[in-house]
Amino acid sequence: MSRQRLLDQCPRAYFFRYYAGWNGWLVQAPRRSRIAYRLSKLTGLDAVFGQEMDRRAREIEWAAREGRPLPGPKELEARTRATLNAVWVSSKDRSVFEESPKSTIMLRSVYMSEDAEPDISRVKNKISPCIEALLSLDHWDRLSMCWREGSVTIPDFAHFFLNGVKVFAAADLAYVHEGTLYVMDWKTGKESEDDDTQVLISTYSLRENDEVFRGLPVQATVHYLARGQSLRVQIPDDEQAQVEAVVEEGVLRMRRYLRDPEGNIPLDEEDFPQRETGLCRYCNFMLLCKAN
Repeated sequence: MSRQRLLDQCPRAYFFRYYAGWNGWLVQAPRRSRIAYRLSKLTGLDAVFGQEMDRRAREIEWAAREGRPLPGPKELEARTRATLNAVWVSSKDRSVFEESPKSTIMLRSVYMSEDAEPDISRVKNKISPCIEALLSLDHWDRLSMCWREGSVTIPDFAHFFLNGVKVFAAADLAYVHEGTLYVMDWKTGKESEDDDTQVLISTYSLRENDEVFRGLPVQATVHYLARGQSLRVQIPDDEQAQVEAVVEEGVLRMRRYLRDPEGNIPLDEEDFPQRETGLCRYCNFMLLCKAN
């Protein structure tokens, strides 16, 4: 879904992200490829914070499963703030990032020499509400009754194949309790119109990869932690047909930009329109666009 979303936002940014930077990690790669690859590795405080909330959820999950007291909000906040501070410090060393962008975290605002204060203030204001919302979810009560039974392993690069196309889809958490499969995503930012579709595809991925889940009723939810609200996602009877329609539409749009679909060879850069919107100032590839 993230790949389709980027293509919809700006085909030129999509080109930079998935094609211009290919092999950009190699020392002998063309300079522009190395720059595109480096820019693709930039991140934001919001993204880092989202990753930290995933880690806090895992810590809470395993405490619940093992029958231990759940970690308190102060403990969770302290770990989250420590990581955010460490990322801020590491972003100060531009040379280390440029030498090894894959293994070094670099904040976009720092790299672009922008005012980072709005990002810092926004994320700081989300830490306590998100952790409180995370701790208040009823999943932990059910998991404490499950112990380690009903555990669902979600690989880092969870995927399934649909008509020969590899589709990446991973829920943030899934488990089975009293014969029901629970699937959920956490969101620390704003609501997107395709959030429910993302969870639908993640649920389909779980059931496609393990037939044990196919006959189980599903309770799928998106949790918007910053505002303490949740969205129940209905799994339709024609789940497979809906997933196929979404995936095939996205694949068709992406293939329109390929000269050789079998070899994944893209059209020329000029054939990927540059779509100027209010999102341009947040784009990782703004430097390449300006250079053009």
